[in-house]
Amino acid sequence: MIDFRLTEKQLEYQKIAHDFARDEIRPISLELDHQEDPAKSSYVPHLLEKMNAVGLRTMSIPKKYGGGGVDDLLTHCLVGEEMSWGDRGATGVLLSTTKMVHILTSDLIEDKEMADYWLREYVKDPTFLIGTATTEPLTGSENQLPYNGADGGYRTTAVRDGDKYIVNGLKHFISNVGHAKFMFTFVRTDPSVGVEQGATLLMVPMDAPGVSIGKIHNKMGYRLNQNAEIIFKNAEIPVKYRIGPENAGVSYIRRHLRGDALINAAGQIGTARAAYEASLEFAKNRIASGRPIAHHQSIGIKLVDMYTKLEAARALVWKGAWHQDMRHEIPIDPPLSLATSAFAHEISCDVTRMAMEIHAGVGVQRENFLEKWFRDCHNMLFSSDGGNNMKKVRAMYALTGQWGARSEDENPIKGGAYVSAGDGL
Repeated sequence: MIDFRLTEKQLEYQKIAHDFARDEIRPISLELDHQEDPAKSSYVPHLLEKMNAVGLRTMSIPKKYGGGGVDDLLTHCLVGEEMSWGDRGATGVLLSTTKMVHILTSDLIEDKEMADYWLREYVKDPTFLIGTATTEPLTGSENQLPYNGADGGYRTTAVRDGDKYIVNGLKHFISNVGHAKFMFTFVRTDPSVGVEQGATLLMVPMDAPGVSIGKIHNKMGYRLNQNAEIIFKNAEIPVKYRIGPENAGVSYIRRHLRGDALINAAGQIGTARAAYEASLEFAKNRIASGRPIAHHQSIGIKLVDMYTKLEAARALVWKGAWHQDMRHEIPIDPPLSLATSAFAHEISCDVTRMAMEIHAGVGVQRENFLEKWFRDCHNMLFSSDGGNNMKKVRAMYALTGQWGARSEDENPIKGGAYVSAGDGL
């Protein structure tokens, strides 16, 4: 029997997240977004310690390390929607924690004591964040497939020198740069083959010799989540910080991750819901031609469409999260998370556009939230997890079993690509 009732614990976290978004995130969201200097737009200095105080920063960390012990993806999606109702960028804190937990508690880790140390440090330090560094100026979404030709993929190289790797290259569009203590960074350890045989994941301390911060990107939306360049110039990274085997490959590592695509989808719903709620209130109170504009069919029908799109997207997110949470009992549906995320990103843009249409001249004023929510949703449509087209291409390969390589020799997984059901690396 299908049951959409939430547990008491899920309702508790949903309320904590909504109250925090209402009382702490929303009041400063617009001011931070409007900072001309993108370095001054980040939510982290203003909110991270407060997030920690209410348990949101560490909710994903297992209880034995002092965290909240929340493992199910549905609860994370509930929290992600509410936090993005406050501001889309603030949801980045969830992605930081879930990635760290999934990687450091997986069988990728050979040094369990090191993993235990960093998980405890994460809980102890209320300013601790991590990030993932994948995108580069010459290679981005092809690594999402992944394209497995030797002529593509990561250009950032790591050459082993005794007990350390010497890393050179440039990453850009990376979240949490300037705040993260370390970055899970994909590097090329064998450039003679594709990323399925020649890519390795390193845990890079941001204070390591040779690691520096470059340009902070000035985005049109999602501005409270800081994105920037990372420069590696003969950076020295200890071999003990390698995650998994050398040359493990992209797909092998992704199998140990889950949930990012759906948390991002829930975030889009939260921001679009904010726009819908503001539009409904505005339409019920704005009088034109002798009655509230909500009673004019052109406006009322828009409100119904907005409501329907949000409900449909949320139902898909909940189903996708349920599938992930039941992955040990029922077969995974690989296209589900990707298709759901693509749909949620598209409807969020539809809803925020209709909100702008309902508000008309009021909506385009920068002192109001409407145009910000519009920018935030469209920013993520084009950039989140390789962009919406890449989500659909990966879902297409999952549906058809086709890898997309030029030859079968470039396909290390015979019979079709492994498409992780919800990763965002």
